[in-house]
Amino acid sequence: MVKRPVAVAVSCWFLVIGSLLALVSAFLGRHDPAMLAAMGDGAIPAEVQYAILLFSQGITLVAALAMLQRQRGARTVYLVWGVIDIALCLATLPVKMNVLPGALMFAVICAFLYSPKSNAWFSPRTAANDACMTPA
Repeated sequence: MVKRPVAVAVSCWFLVIGSLLALVSAFLGRHDPAMLAAMGDGAIPAEVQYAILLFSQGITLVAALAMLQRQRGARTVYLVWGVIDIALCLATLPVKMNVLPGALMFAVICAFLYSPKSNAWFSPRTAANDACMTPA
């Protein structure tokens, strides 16, 4: 049986905890005047930005939990939505440098999720071989 790579476990748990913290932070800060003022500088209204934030963190949370359960498509969902999210941020945020830390973190996590060991763990062929090797 192929064990889950440590990089996948750490990356997924980082995404789970980060998403939960972001959701709680967004909920608690939804009426913060400083936050609303900062969001007012963007090209999108604050309410729409909050909706995108909640949607994005929800996708990340579900994808990370699915990746922990060896769901191969969850990596693709995370990758595609991450690229869309970064493009959306670059198109709408007035200060483009604010996107850099998140984009770098996204690239590192994707590198871990698509490493050779991770690919082997997510492979359906490996999963089928593992199922054949387990005693009945």
